[in-house]
Amino acid sequence: MLYHRALGRDLHKLVIAVVDNRRPMLLVMRAMLAAIGAGRIHTYESPTGAIGTMATATPDLVIAADVMQPLNGPALVRTMRRPSSGPLALVPVIIITTHAKPALAAEALKSGAHQVLTSRLRQSRSPADSTRSSTTIAPSSLRATIMSFLA
Repeated sequence: MLYHRALGRDLHKLVIAVVDNRRPMLLVMRAMLAAIGAGRIHTYESPTGAIGTMATATPDLVIAADVMQPLNGPALVRTMRRPSSGPLALVPVIIITTHAKPALAAEALKSGAHQVLTSRLRQSRSPADSTRSSTTIAPSSLRATIMSFLA
């Protein structure tokens, strides 16, 4: 029986890769993962670059955005799940989305993702820019999801 790479690992020893085209989201995810006690955190702005690097330095867990270019989250997962991907095929993947649509979740899960987390989109009403928005995910939800892979 095959097991995924994160099974039985301690949270503080995990190697987690975060893939997202948006630098602010990478910074937020890095901060949240560090706050919940995650081990090494690698961030990638390019999904294709991430695949290349992760093929040689396989992480224990991947957290990826659903919308990216040139590969979206489900396409990234399909690439990881190819038999030619070696140990990368056994890495659990969490897809982060701001759109809680059943079709999107179904596509992500069908592609081989283990979980789909929906982040909340909040509007910032700062005087400088009333149209700015930021994406937030509850750290407790992220921690609970990651911990479910370790048991």
